Formats: sequence, structure tokens, C-alpha cells
Amino acid sequence: MEKVSKWVISLLAAGLSLFHIWGAIGGVYPPFVQYPVHLGVVLMLAFLTYRAWKVKKEPGQVEDEAPRPRQVPWYDWLLALAVVPVFGYLVVYHDYVVERWPLTASFPLTFWEMTFALAAMLLIFEATRRIMGWPLIIISIVFLLYCRFGNAIQFSPALHHRGFSVRHILDYMYLTDNGIWGPAVAVAATYMVLFVIFGAFVEKGGAASFFIELSLAIAGKTKGGPAKVAIFSSGLVGMITGSTTANVYTTGVFTIPMMKKLGYRSSFAGAVEALASNGGQIMPPVMGAAAFIMASYLGIPYTRIAISCAIPAIIYFVALYIYIHIEADKVGLKGLSEEEVPRLGEVVFKGLHLISPLLALIVFLLLDLSPLRAAFYAILVTVAASWIRKDTRMGPREIWGALVGGGLNNVFITTACAVVGYIIGTFILTGLGINITSLVISLSQGIFFLSLVFIAIACLILGMGMNTTAAYILVSVIGVPTLTKQGVDPLVAHVFCFYVACLANITPPVCLGVYAGAAIAEADMWQTGWDAVKMGLVAYILPFMVAYNPAILLKGPWSTIFMETATATLGTIFIASSIQGWLWRKYNWPERIMALLGGLGMFWPGLTTNIAGVILVSVIVYFQRYWTPKAELKPTA
Repeated sequence: MEKVSKWVISLLAAGLSLFHIWGAIGGVYPPFVQYPVHLGVVLMLAFLTYRAWKVKKEPGQVEDEAPRPRQVPWYDWLLALAVVPVFGYLVVYHDYVVERWPLTASFPLTFWEMTFALAAMLLIFEATRRIMGWPLIIISIVFLLYCRFGNAIQFSPALHHRGFSVRHILDYMYLTDNGIWGPAVAVAATYMVLFVIFGAFVEKGGAASFFIELSLAIAGKTKGGPAKVAIFSSGLVGMITGSTTANVYTTGVFTIPMMKKLGYRSSFAGAVEALASNGGQIMPPVMGAAAFIMASYLGIPYTRIAISCAIPAIIYFVALYIYIHIEADKVGLKGLSEEEVPRLGEVVFKGLHLISPLLALIVFLLLDLSPLRAAFYAILVTVAASWIRKDTRMGPREIWGALVGGGLNNVFITTACAVVGYIIGTFILTGLGINITSLVISLSQGIFFLSLVFIAIACLILGMGMNTTAAYILVSVIGVPTLTKQGVDPLVAHVFCFYVACLANITPPVCLGVYAGAAIAEADMWQTGWDAVKMGLVAYILPFMVAYNPAILLKGPWSTIFMETATATLGTIFIASSIQGWLWRKYNWPERIMALLGGLGMFWPGLTTNIAGVILVSVIVYFQRYWTPKAELKPTA
């Protein structure tokens, strides 16, 4: 039975990948065929691979994202089979579903449609519970209850609506493209899935190992080398995976033990990996899944979003690199020995061909190929490039493994998108999004900064225990209309929400990326979370800078873009040094405050603040280089 389970799971996962690869070649199917097939197979895989109750880990064993026994219980087989009629109905009658008028007496919900709609909700909730826990389900249930009983709310006109019957709610969520089949699942079942499959092919071709070795060869011998290796490797791998937690488990098992061996604290090592992995989601060309949804919302090419977000991503990683360098200098940590670091020339010679899939993907996107075709051709390039060297060659077994891995890697993302559909559907059906937009503007008294703060807080709260995609979708419904109503460019508004959503992975108390890093490092979660917050201060400022200074999203004259990028990059150095309390030597308190103010002045847009920042940091540099405190002066003989 165990072998049967394994083969069924493999066939379903590989079949899902082949279904989408075929769609990239011949064109996608109609929405109510494409989406239910994708979500149906994903839910079947969820029930067959994620157990209803987590398995206790052995002492000393790192807890996997979804620890599960090999044997599939009988009730999970029943749940997987129940998916077939529930979503198969939409596939068989997709023409009828498209042509009907929802919520009208002309097309009343039949008994079977109502049964399938309710079953779909329960199946999605159960899959979500197994994969991500209760938070997202509880939020969804609250919104559905609001959808049903919102007419009873009298204390707030912004929250009051006419109320909807259970029949109408089920109709709207199951049989229209505004519920579970809304933009989130639409993007997950078309564009996003191909890039996830592409990532599986690249990883199976050996790119992840090559990126780690390349990072080790470049930064391994520098001060605090292993931590810098974590930055480079996690950023490179994160471009492919687009998932903070998956990235931590991919590279962290290698980089965290190296950091601990060199002398870094366990919590610091876990925090470095969590932050570096989180940065992979905002690093082009393959950003997090939310970027594809953003492109769909804005109606612009994904390429434009990737190019626009390049500068903020670079600033993010520069800040992290400087923080780690100063930490190593302050503590006196050295790099790895000559024997522990591979030769750069050998690494490049052996694995340079593994970069070609990423370069090919960038070229295809720049040539204005559709994301589907670009990802498909990049997969072909990956397989072809792997044959350049014998040790990376992808044969039938490796290709099959990539197809299976690509299918399985879609389970987490698609399930989150499906359950969020109930929340988004409620916003649209009840008009809540428009009302809350007005409420936020009213509470902020028209003060732009307060609006940003309220949206950021909402995103961090809603993002607890969720992946970035789910958090971004939730907050963009409120945040984007609020910001655009105040004159913010739509792209800037979406990027702000996206960046703040990424912060949910590293912000306590519920921070999945930090949990993963702390588990591997065997460190205290709270201390790891606190280290991540301190280390990621620039990451918390970055969304606000984007909102106030669209130039770093390549909006405006090139002279302005260059100046703002240069000053922001330099500002990160002094912000990081202020947090560390160290530049070339230990700061005293006046120096530390001046460094922070100077760094913020350079980081923040505007000529006046930039000049003030330059003056302050110039004073700091002078004192740090040419003045020694009396306490440190050594008596002469």
C-alpha cells in the first residue's frame, strides 16, 4: 500500500506539471476548466501528503514544514476522492457556469450545486488547516459570518450591509470568478505554477548546490564568511523558490551550521538565514508568487514589476551584508580557512552553465514573451544546459523528479490562494473594501504617513502564520485603494503592500521564516525573532521609502533615480552601524544617535535631508577614523 500511495502521489504531481506545461504550449483551457483542475489536483495532493495530525519529531531532528508518515490513512483517500465530483462538476458544466447569472431567480442554486459549494469550502479549510494551521481559517470564517450577518451591525455605518443568505454566499463563492476562483487562484493556476515548476527543474539540475558553492568561493574567506555566504546563496536560491520558508530549509541546513561553527550565536545565525531567505522573495527575476498576482491586478507585464523592484532588493541585501560585516568585525570573527573554501575558478568552470536558465528566463521576459512561454522555454534551456556536464545531466529520472517536485511545490501556494478567495469575495460582495478605505482615510485624518502605518500594522497582523502571497492579497484589497485615493501611483501602492507582507515572515510573534531558521539553529525563537527585527530595520523602512520616493522604483528622471539610490545605499551603512553600535570602533551614545539620524537622512528622499545626512555621517567618519577616546589611549613607556 505504501508503494501505491507513493506512485499515486507522484502521478498526480507530475500530471499537474504536465497539464500546465501542455497549457504553455497549446494555450490554457477555459477558466472553469483550468482553475478547478489545478485546485482539485492540489487538494488531492494536500490530503495525500499532509497528515491530519502532525507527527512528533525525534529528539535532535529538525522539524520539516510538513512532517508526515509514508502510510496514507483511509479517510485521507476518501477526502482525496471527494475532491473529484466537487470540482469535476465545474469542469463538466463550465459553459453553463460561465453563462448563468449568479444570485438571480433565473438561475437558482440547485441542491447539488449547494452541496458541492459547501463541500468545496470544507475541503479547502481542512487542507489549509493541515498545511498552515488555524489562523487563515479563523479569519475566513469571521469574514463569511460577516457576509451573512453584516446587516445586524448597527454601531458602524462603514461595516453595515444588507446581509446575504447562505445560498447566495455559496453561489457567489463557488460559481463566480470573484470567490475562490478570483485573481489569486487564477494567477496560481496559470502563470505562477509554471515558474514553480521551472524552479523545481533548476534545483534538480544542480543550480542550488552551485549557488551555495559559488557564494562560498566568493565570500567564504572574508570576515564572517559563512553569514555572507547565507546572504548570497539564499538570495540566489530565493529568486527561484519565491518562498521564505522553503528557502530557509534549502540553504539554511548548510549555512546555519557553518555560521555556528565560526562562532556566531545560534539565534543570530537563524536570523541571518531568515532575513536572507526573505529577501529572495523581492529579488528579480523570479520574485515571490505575489509579484505575479500584482502584475495581474495592475494589468502590466511582469517584466516591468521585476525591473522596477531591482533597486529596493539590492538595497535590502546591501543593508544585510553591512550589518553582518560589522558584526564580524565587532566580535572579531574571521572567515573560513583555505581548505574549507572551494576555488572560484573551479566552481565557475564546473557550474557556470547552470546560470544559463536564469539568464534565458530574463531574456525571454525582456523579449515580451508571455510569462507562460518564457517559463516553458526556460525549462527547456534548463534540461539542455544540464547536459553540458555529465555530473549535472538530467535524464528521465531527474526530469520525472522535477515534474513531481514542481507539482508538490504548488500545494502550499495554491491552497493559501484558494482560502483567501473567501475573504476577497466577502470584500467585493459586501462592499467592505470601499468602506474600509474611507474608514482608514478618516482615522488617519488625511495624514499620509498615518495611512501607511495603519496599512502596515494591518498587514503584519493579518500576515501572522500566513505566506507572503496570502498576506499581500488580503492587505492589497484595503491598502491599494486607500493609497491610490491619496494620489499614490498604483504600482507604488502594490509594492508597498507587497514589501510589508514580506515582513510578516520575520516579525514576531508568528513568523514562519524565523521559526524555520530557529529550528535549524536550535535557538530560542524569541531571541531569533528579536535579532531578525534589529537586523532587518532597513527592511522595515524600505516600504515607506518606496511610498515617499518612487524614484527607486525607476519612476522619474535618471539623475534623480541615481542620486536617491546612491544616498539610500550609503544611508543603510550608517543605519546598520548605529544598530550595531560600531563602525571602525565602538560608538559612544552621541555618535550612535548621529549615525542613525545621518543614515536615515541619507536613506530618506529629499535634497535637504540628504545633505543633512551627509554632514552628520561625515562628522562620524572623521571622529571614528582620526579621534580615539581617552579611555582607549594606551600609556606610553
